[in-house]
Amino acid sequence: MGKRTVNESFDDVIREYIDFVNRQVSVYMDALAGFKGHYVRVERQVHRVSRPVKSYVDNAGQRVVVYATYEDPSQPDVIHNRIVRASDYLTANSEGGSNAQQISQAVLIFLYTYWEAEIRPRLASSKGVELQEICSDIMGDLRILRHTILHAKGIIHPDQHKRLKELSGMFVVDQPIHITYESMHQIFALVKQDCARMLLKWLDVKDAPIRPEDIVGIAIQKPRNPC
Repeated sequence: MGKRTVNESFDDVIREYIDFVNRQVSVYMDALAGFKGHYVRVERQVHRVSRPVKSYVDNAGQRVVVYATYEDPSQPDVIHNRIVRASDYLTANSEGGSNAQQISQAVLIFLYTYWEAEIRPRLASSKGVELQEICSDIMGDLRILRHTILHAKGIIHPDQHKRLKELSGMFVVDQPIHITYESMHQIFALVKQDCARMLLKWLDVKDAPIRPEDIVGIAIQKPRNPC
């Protein structure tokens, strides 16, 4: 971590993290759109690109279907990155499929790691307090999910599940973590709500026009310096 200004403002650091969270929301949504686009394109091409041209019964009485694939003769030097069944490709790119799960897990790990390694220490420094005094239930839950994903093959065991404070209802004990689209957006909202709580407490605002728990999205605009 680089050297930071000692008098860094608490609300500036919170604002930076909220901006970071909003960027992760955008990346997550763009990735899902990409998976969906791949799914639609391949689904439309399955029967056009690969079609049966011959069918017969072998000596064992099993029906054998011979398929022909059609390649572009003007592109003879294509190097294959991988060969995968169309059905497996569609499954991976389907809603809630393995690609969506991987991007979800990557975003959650990124959210927690940036908080713990960068944002939390700067918040503590700006307030002049010890690190442990900067607390967040949702970030604690993301720490548990990170450990589960990286060190427990994505399976959340009872001892870890019972420590969840905000997300226990999302996951099943002794089952692989599966993060739905709705769950991701709930997690994004919970992170922003905790940022709002910390900010309002720092500013000593007791009569805000909206409660932090009602927030689903947040951005903070800094006033421009007068000319």
